[in-house]
Amino acid sequence: MFEISGKVALITGGASGIGLATARELLANAAKVISICDINQQAGEKHWKDFANLEDAFKHTLDKFKNIDILVNNAGIANDEDYEREIAVNLTGTIHGLYLGLENYIINHRAGSEGVIINTASVAGTNVFPILPVYGATKSAVISMTMTLGHKINYERTKVKILAVAPGYTDTDITKFPKYRNEFEQALGEKILKMLEPQTPEFLAKEMVKLITEKPSGTVWIVQEHKEAIEYTLTTLNIPLF
Repeated sequence: MFEISGKVALITGGASGIGLATARELLANAAKVISICDINQQAGEKHWKDFANLEDAFKHTLDKFKNIDILVNNAGIANDEDYEREIAVNLTGTIHGLYLGLENYIINHRAGSEGVIINTASVAGTNVFPILPVYGATKSAVISMTMTLGHKINYERTKVKILAVAPGYTDTDITKFPKYRNEFEQALGEKILKMLEPQTPEFLAKEMVKLITEKPSGTVWIVQEHKEAIEYTLTTLNIPLF
C-alpha cells in the first residue's frame, strides 16, 4: 500500500473541479505538500507554453520541497470545436507529464521506494459515445498510455505506479460547458447530459485517493454515479516476455 502521509504531490488542472477536490482530499490524508499547476486557457496562447509551464512546476516543486512523490495528471478540456488544442491538452499534455515524472522527477526525487502517477481519463474513453469524438479519442489514448507505461515490466524498472481514473458524468465546468463541433452534436449532447445524474468532484476525489493508495500499476478504474470504483480491463498480449 502506498502511504500518502508526508508525501509531496503535484496536480495539473488543480485550481478547480476534480483537481481542487483531489488536492483537498490528499491534504485530508496527511500529504505534506500539494503543488498546483493549472493550464492557461486564454485565447491565442500557444500550446507549448502550457507544456513549458508544466516542467517549471516540476522544477519549482522540487526546488522548494526537495522531492516529488505523486503526480495527479488531471488537466483537460472538452472542446471538440478546437480539437487541436483539445488533443494538445488532453493527450500531449498528459504524455508530457508522464515522461517528466517517469524519466526525471518522480523516478529520481521521490521520498520513498515508490512514486505514483494517476491520470484522469473518462468513461468517454471506455465506451462509444455519439458526441465529442475527439475528446473520447484523447481519453482512450490516455487509458492506453496508462496500461502500457504502468505494465509490470515498466513498473519493475521505475517503481513509479501509474494508474488512471475514468470518471463518469461529474459536476465540473468541463462537463457543464463542453464545446461541440456542430449543432447536431450539441443538441444530442445536451439531451444525453440531461438524462445523467452527476457525481460530485469530492466523491470522485475520495475514490482517487483510494486508487493511489491501494491499486496496482497499469490499472484503470471507472468511477460514476457515486459508486465505488470498478476496474476497466483490456486484453494483454500473451507472449513469453510478459
